[in-house]
Amino acid sequence: MKRLATYRRLLFQTLIAAVLCTLSQTSFAQRISFSIWTGSDDIVLTSVNASPELNFNLKQPLITSGTSVDINLVDNQAVAFRIEAPENFDLTVDVDAPLFLTFADDPLETIPFQVRVAYNNQMPGNEMVGKTGAIELPAGFTNVTFPVNRRTAGAPGPPPNPLTGEEVRNKATAYLYIYGSLGPVGSVPAGNYSAQITINLSFSSYD
Repeated sequence: MKRLATYRRLLFQTLIAAVLCTLSQTSFAQRISFSIWTGSDDIVLTSVNASPELNFNLKQPLITSGTSVDINLVDNQAVAFRIEAPENFDLTVDVDAPLFLTFADDPLETIPFQVRVAYNNQMPGNEMVGKTGAIELPAGFTNVTFPVNRRTAGAPGPPPNPLTGEEVRNKATAYLYIYGSLGPVGSVPAGNYSAQITINLSFSSYD
């Protein structure tokens, strides 16, 4: 029987944002911030975007009432994360995202939002290559478990650590993609609308 050997959790928090404008109004300034907390040195979650933000104004600069904006997996505005973990770990990813973006000046004013999630655990060369073979979760699904790609059959493992005698695990890479849809935008005030996405990453290895 397999025995649960390791369990850790990672937490990533970032913001999604949009600036709603009227046709005669200039864009508002906005600041997007994020933070990463890691629970183990065995696994690393890193944003690979120069600006790790899901910003709908980068897809459509002018967002007005009555419009909808989609950021798709293939779009440059989709946010990608690189996951590096020992190759015999199974990962569970849970994306906690709100159903609305809220107005900075009045949280009662909102715009509908739907998050989408995709992943590639087949060791693609980079995040752009990984998009071509990524598995998209159905709309409304934000939780998935998948293995980090293992060694090919017959490939030798690394020797034990000479100081401790413990096994040294090979690392493998997977990619996670976050994107989604904004709108339709109702009759709401112009200004900054934002929300926070939390990514929980837990993993297990078995002896």
